[in-house]
Amino acid sequence: MEHAETTMETLRIEHARLDSEIKEEESCVWKNLIKIEQLKKEKLRKKDELLRRALQSQ
Repeated sequence: MEHAETTMETLRIEHARLDSEIKEEESCVWKNLIKIEQLKKEKLRKKDELLRRALQSQ
């Protein structure tokens, strides 16, 4: 169970890091829309994985 919590925490940290990267990229004058889209997709995958694991642990 401890390993699962560690993994969940890692996913939360990665999700927060991606959110920060997205905000940083969106604040640039010359936005890289492709990079923003890729980061958003990766962030959504992390969120989906967090939800899946949370449901499995119930």
